[in-house]
Amino acid sequence: MLEKYIEQITAPATIFRRAGEGQGATVDPLKGIIEGCPIVFEQRTAIGDYFYEVIDAHALDGADLSDIKFMVNHDDGMIPLARHRRGKRSTMDISVDNVGMHIKTTLDIENNATARELCSAVTRGDIEDMSFAFGIVVSGAEWSDLESEMPTRRITKISRVFEVSAVNDGAYPQTSIYARSASALDNEKRALDNARAAALDNEKEERQKAQAALRLEIEKFLFLEEQKQL
Repeated sequence: MLEKYIEQITAPATIFRRAGEGQGATVDPLKGIIEGCPIVFEQRTAIGDYFYEVIDAHALDGADLSDIKFMVNHDDGMIPLARHRRGKRSTMDISVDNVGMHIKTTLDIENNATARELCSAVTRGDIEDMSFAFGIVVSGAEWSDLESEMPTRRITKISRVFEVSAVNDGAYPQTSIYARSASALDNEKRALDNARAAALDNEKEERQKAQAALRLEIEKFLFLEEQKQL
């Protein structure tokens, strides 16, 4: 089953205001050029007070990256500032390497007031972080340390990336989760509760199996003892 739920996670990514020689393409918000890395692999962040989360280095292998919008603060009510669409005209480039997923776009600062405002905020350093919304498959997450107050969830399989956003506040440092909506946090809490419940069920099942095996051994021993007395 794909896309069990959609959530928003903010990555410790920077919208680069300007890149110098040797750093690839020049990034200049004054010309509407924005570049960033909204998905960063193998970085741990705290999801509220619920758990830590890590995006596996292979989580995007096979993921649907065919239609990704560029937004501000995950505002679904706004017109996308840019869009990556496979097989169609795109206004945003997407690439994936061993660091994470990178985006680059040239915004229409001449005709779009929101684009101008964003580029101004980036230039001044008021906005430096990026975030993304994605879906995962049911088996696309692995939990560890579920008995602790802050277990860890490793996202191993992302089914689709829906959008990336420039955000006011990022999830890093670990205490901040401002990009996540209340409904997204509810999903996170349910995911943790479900994982803990599943772990308890597995533990109960294993205990029952062990008890059944012990009873079988006892019955076998008693049967053999009875046979000796015949």
